[in-house]
Amino acid sequence: MDIAIRPLDLASDADIAQLCALDEALDRARWGGTEPATIAQRRAALESSPYWTQRCHVAVAEMMEGGQSIVGLASTMLPLRENLETVHVHAEVHPAFRGRGIGTALVQEALIPAIRESGRPLVSTWGEIPAEGDADDPALPANALARRLGLERRTLGVARVLDLPVDPASLDGLEAEAASRLGDYRVLTWEDAVPEEHLAAYGALLRQLELDDPDEDMEHEAPEFTPERIRLIEERRERAGVRCLTAVALAPDGAFAGNTEIHVRAGEGVTVGWQENTLVMPEHRGHRLGLAMKVANHRRLAAAAPGLRRLVTWNSHVNPWMIGINEKLGYRVAQREIGFQGRPEL
Repeated sequence: MDIAIRPLDLASDADIAQLCALDEALDRARWGGTEPATIAQRRAALESSPYWTQRCHVAVAEMMEGGQSIVGLASTMLPLRENLETVHVHAEVHPAFRGRGIGTALVQEALIPAIRESGRPLVSTWGEIPAEGDADDPALPANALARRLGLERRTLGVARVLDLPVDPASLDGLEAEAASRLGDYRVLTWEDAVPEEHLAAYGALLRQLELDDPDEDMEHEAPEFTPERIRLIEERRERAGVRCLTAVALAPDGAFAGNTEIHVRAGEGVTVGWQENTLVMPEHRGHRLGLAMKVANHRRLAAAAPGLRRLVTWNSHVNPWMIGINEKLGYRVAQREIGFQGRPEL
């Protein structure tokens, strides 16, 4: 099988359609579900912005039955407002085409030249590994990729999956547990855009989430989430066809005490969604706010996305508080992820 590495043609509907097919194959293999995207939705997610620029290369295979197919993707992302020394890289290969040197070709022909061209000394990437076994096994593809790039393990995360729908009786019990410590706190929910009057407060929550993320030895500068940046995130999310269910905890004085989000693509055939961004502000911890917000948001899923069958979330392995909440809700371990960084001489 002949493989060619070339830049993704963002203007090509054929390229984007094949990338959508690659995404679906990867999601089926990882999570047992898919979130089909239109060409316009997938293209929107690939565009650069005032806050970062990204470039993609693809591995194109000559198929036995004729024609070509995209079987791998490599991408680089350069932050433009913070983390100005960092280049984020990523590579993945279609599950049916692994073990044929495609990942190696993407690293050698796409990622390494792009890192050199960026001029940035700090390289960062994430790699998937099985749920069990030795995370330092040099034979794991993620470790092999990091070794080729000259990177080392800096942190370890765990991906968990929740089968849907959640039993309402289970949510009732968890809601009662949270209510026993909630006191005068309450939960407010909305969908998609942050209400204008809450933009500044919500930006503070998003920044605190970045500051508190237990990412061990990863080098990372937390961004400022200005109203303009939040509105850009929302606009891109809308063009990508993604809905956002948000729950926030309000303190007795009306201040924002925490937040959580669920992201779900709207459309036919979507069976997997994403539990994102859960935070309780330091001064408000100990009131079961994380559990209360997640229960409120998970209750909304049956009506908001009745076709959804799985929800995926990630936690650092050194975050026992959020892991405990997720396990109460019924999340089970699906795989792990290693965060790699380094300042390689390439």
